Amino acid sequence: MKDELRQAIDTIPGLVWSALPDGSVDFLNKRWCDYAGVSLEDACGSGWQTAIHSEDRPGLLTYWGSLLKAGHPGEAEVRLRRFDGTFRWFLIRAVPLLNENGDVVKWYGQNTDIDDRKRAEALLAGQKRLLEMMTKGDSLPLVLDALCRLVEDTAPGCLCGILLIDPSGTRVQPTSPRVQ
Repeated sequence: MKDELRQAIDTIPGLVWSALPDGSVDFLNKRWCDYAGVSLEDACGSGWQTAIHSEDRPGLLTYWGSLLKAGHPGEAEVRLRRFDGTFRWFLIRAVPLLNENGDVVKWYGQNTDIDDRKRAEALLAGQKRLLEMMTKGDSLPLVLDALCRLVEDTAPGCLCGILLIDPSGTRVQPTSPRVQ
């Protein structure tokens, strides 16, 4: 029965974990370890924190501490490092298991990949921003600069630039330098 339960937990399409009442992680499913490229032994305790993006880690740890203190369920969106170094957005959900006195005896959680949703939201917001700029009559260089920034923000590793062809069609001219 124990092997069947372990197999079921490892097969769940998500990164599943559990923690002790003090927040120390005591279990991560195989999918979690494979995703992060770390062993269960290295990730347990507080070792899992190395997979959290450095910009997201302080806020997550503060929030996690508040959940531990309150004993309430919660969720947060953070970037987790994949085994190849790529960061993707995840929704982390944590739920406490309470005893008959209302004390936390264990925490259970699941991390769900929401990177595609976050990229779609960023793209929609960028498109809206571009349409607003055009509607306001912002200059072409400003609109093109915003377009380049949108491409770079939503397509990691890409650098974007736009060259305009003069009216005669014989010369290429850059748009104005990037607005900072």
